[in-house]
Amino acid sequence: MSTTEVENITSQVENMDIQEKTPIDPETTIFIGNVAHECTEDDLKKIFQGEFGDVEVDMPKKENREGHIPASKHAFVIFPQKIDFVAIKEKYDLTSINDREIHIKRAKTPSTLRALAERRYGGRGNFRGRQVGSRGNFRGSRGGFRGGRGGFRGGFQSSQRREKVPLDQMEKSKDTIYVNNVPFDSTKEQLAEFFGVSVESVVLPMRRLRNFRTGRSFPSDRHNRGIAFITFEEFTGDIVAKAEELNGKKLGERALVVDVAAVKPEHEEAEESEDETHAE
Repeated sequence: MSTTEVENITSQVENMDIQEKTPIDPETTIFIGNVAHECTEDDLKKIFQGEFGDVEVDMPKKENREGHIPASKHAFVIFPQKIDFVAIKEKYDLTSINDREIHIKRAKTPSTLRALAERRYGGRGNFRGRQVGSRGNFRGSRGGFRGGRGGFRGGFQSSQRREKVPLDQMEKSKDTIYVNNVPFDSTKEQLAEFFGVSVESVVLPMRRLRNFRTGRSFPSDRHNRGIAFITFEEFTGDIVAKAEELNGKKLGERALVVDVAAVKPEHEEAEESEDETHAE
């Protein structure tokens, strides 16, 4: 390569518009895991904008290696001011977006992550994919592929299942709405009165708690998961218009996010029931 060619390449590099990645500041940023694939940056913004104003969302794209599609994705939410992480986690953790509960954690800087990794694996020379007997399978998954902490059984069982139908391809209900951002202390009776339906027409999933002594999980009798399904019996109108009419209305201090509910295929409902049985 001639001197002239080298100088031309050098000049091009120096004049490139390089956008540096914004450094993570744990005092203004939170990490959100278990984000549904259908979730958008705007969906996350809606959750926090009412209280915090103009927030930014960074949703990195995951690479699909060897055809494997991750079960979920993650995001960072950047607030315009310093935050009280404990208060945010207490209020917004496990909020459901597109039928998946988000997990809020402290954002960590790259240097912190490197330090944690070296402490955990004893330096960079160790094999990252090592087997950890106490967790049932390889460290890269919490007990076997998507099967959860149940080790090989969970992974093997998951491989036998059919692929889930994407939410946007599911049949839409004609009489039921999906409500997100519900206050965690709301009751069925309160929601029934708010929407003008009977208590029997309200489905309000409750948070699941775990007994760390026995390892068994059980539903909370006080806090819901922040979502609900409301059925309008003998409804003959336009359910889409009904959802749009109710979207944004406030229940307590929270603005509800309302959409038409999707009708899940029967095989998915059966699989979810089976998962809940194993969770017991």
